[in-house]
Amino acid sequence: MRTADSMHVGTGRTDEPSLWHDAAQALIEPASRRLAVLAAHRTPTPPTWLDQVGGHVAARLHRLQRPASRLHRRARRIHQQAQSLRSLDEAALQDHLRQHAEACRLQRGDANAALAAVGVAVERVHGFMPHVVQFMGALGLLEGHMVEMATGEGKTVTAAMAAIVCAWRGEPCHVVTANDYLARRDAELGARLFALCRLSVASVHGEVPPSARAAAYSHDVVYTTAKDLLADHLRDRLALGKTPSRSRFSLGRARQGQGQAKEQASGDGTVLRGLAQVIVDEADSVLIDEAVTPLIISTQRPDDLLEQAAGEAVALVRQLVAGDDYTVQAALRHARLTPAGQQRVQGLTRSMSPFWRHPERSTELVEMALYAREFLVRDLHYVIEDGKIVLVDELTGRLANQRTLSLGMQQILEASEGLELSPPAEVSARLSFQRFFQLFPRVGGMTGTAEEARDEFAAVYRLSTLAVPTHRTLRRRFLPVQLCENEAAKFDAIARSAAERCSQGRAVLIGMRSVRSSQALHDHLRTTHPQLAVDVLHAVHHEQESAIVARAGQPGRITIATNMAGRGTDIALHETVREAGGLHVIVGEGNDFRRIDRQLAGRCARQGDPGAVQRFVAFDDELNVRFTPGWLLRLWRTTHRHLPWLDRWTTTAVLWQAQRRAERLAFHQRQSTLKQDLDIDKTGL
Repeated sequence: MRTADSMHVGTGRTDEPSLWHDAAQALIEPASRRLAVLAAHRTPTPPTWLDQVGGHVAARLHRLQRPASRLHRRARRIHQQAQSLRSLDEAALQDHLRQHAEACRLQRGDANAALAAVGVAVERVHGFMPHVVQFMGALGLLEGHMVEMATGEGKTVTAAMAAIVCAWRGEPCHVVTANDYLARRDAELGARLFALCRLSVASVHGEVPPSARAAAYSHDVVYTTAKDLLADHLRDRLALGKTPSRSRFSLGRARQGQGQAKEQASGDGTVLRGLAQVIVDEADSVLIDEAVTPLIISTQRPDDLLEQAAGEAVALVRQLVAGDDYTVQAALRHARLTPAGQQRVQGLTRSMSPFWRHPERSTELVEMALYAREFLVRDLHYVIEDGKIVLVDELTGRLANQRTLSLGMQQILEASEGLELSPPAEVSARLSFQRFFQLFPRVGGMTGTAEEARDEFAAVYRLSTLAVPTHRTLRRRFLPVQLCENEAAKFDAIARSAAERCSQGRAVLIGMRSVRSSQALHDHLRTTHPQLAVDVLHAVHHEQESAIVARAGQPGRITIATNMAGRGTDIALHETVREAGGLHVIVGEGNDFRRIDRQLAGRCARQGDPGAVQRFVAFDDELNVRFTPGWLLRLWRTTHRHLPWLDRWTTTAVLWQAQRRAERLAFHQRQSTLKQDLDIDKTGL
């Protein structure tokens, strides 16, 4: 589903002669800083096939070097060095941190010694010394790896330690998180630590107004989302023109220095001070999942003709018959008119508005309406709030408030729901996330699930994957998969299992794909087991997220959640729950990607706690319907009925092939998005 972010963009002016002196001063800044700020506005060199091959080869050579063993040895030495510094008093520690900051700024600093000092600062602020594996993760980020750390191993502190050393170098450091909530939370959690290390920190998210963004980006470390950072980058490019020169960029920065309040109030000028180092938390979500769709800056352009045609298209498709007039490919999410359907559309539109007189344009609009009818499901792909369509991120379950569908599709969906149509938007600028992150001179990433996408990280971002061991022995148990005939039978089985675990004094987390299915399971549990304490967490209830997560680890508590509970959250267990066997995670609906299921499983058995995971599968699950061939689905059903003792192996095999098929399709979609950007670069459009 292609989407676009609709944002209004201002334009800058560079006609004030009084700025020339300040611009000249800006031009003679140190070369490294000048190159860093200009990187935010340069056009990336299109990668060739040789670059992609080189990424694969480099990643494989990197594995042969066994970097995990080397970095683990370094991390142990850093941990020992940090232990020796624990006796420093407050004044001595601050002086020690100042010395390392100055050494890093002059590019004379030792990363090991700097991280050891930061580790002591972490202990003074948070009350614990970072583990060896956290030092190892920070080293991996500083060396430009994709760091895989298990959930619960302290990725937030690890990213903060690496960000401190990066910011000490005197260049902008951006920490990109998966959503606005995590950007705000992580900046707030790290504020005292950054202050002790003589650094300032801010967060930039969807609620930060344009007038405050330049001030926020002026801080040493900025926590933000990929969407906000890329949108501000595109706005800067629009403000400076398509191909900004060094002098033009310096003029813009000089203007901001002279009349910052005026410029910020009007929305003119640039806000970023450069792209040098980025640390991407939850990197598989940011660099892989979100990369399917480019970010688009658009401006509203009212078009009465298109708005009228959108309503006519919705009425038109209600007269078409599936199979005769159009075909549907569920796996590819394609709905296409047949030749007979095209002829029927031409006949039905002869008396309609002039918009329909062009066959190609009318076919495109009808197929958009078919897509909306066949594939866009309320409470799954979108919700309605205050009379407006609000999209739901399928992978996180969160609301995408600033995102709209592409031109025409938004108006069609609004018409189908009987809502007031929003004005169409005209594209002003666009860029894919893949191309954007290729602009950064230094990239480091971390996630709990990097293994499945390690080849793509290497080919697209030139990032080799570094697996970090867990601090304590993992005690997570995987129970046999439960196969059910249909969704109703699956809901019954889930309810029985959850009730049984609650009777043992444990807490249960049930992961579902959508608002619709999570709400349906919640209603089923309330009907069949009214005595149970059940919470539901999805996009509609997102404001209650903190409160729901806070009580999710209590004895006898059941929490039903979409994937919004799968990233960045920590379910604290009551001691009774820990003694009874820990958190019990139920995968109630398989996701398209194995990584997402692994994220959900990672909610339990954190930091050496006990926990268990069990998966429940129905033949009519969306994953199976979309990505399992019909013949295999029939064979699977037959095996289940006559050879049930094979269920464990057959179900695992079928689900593996379905998710592999979904992952390949998503990969090709990302490659198509990247290719569109390359084509735009070549044509200059």
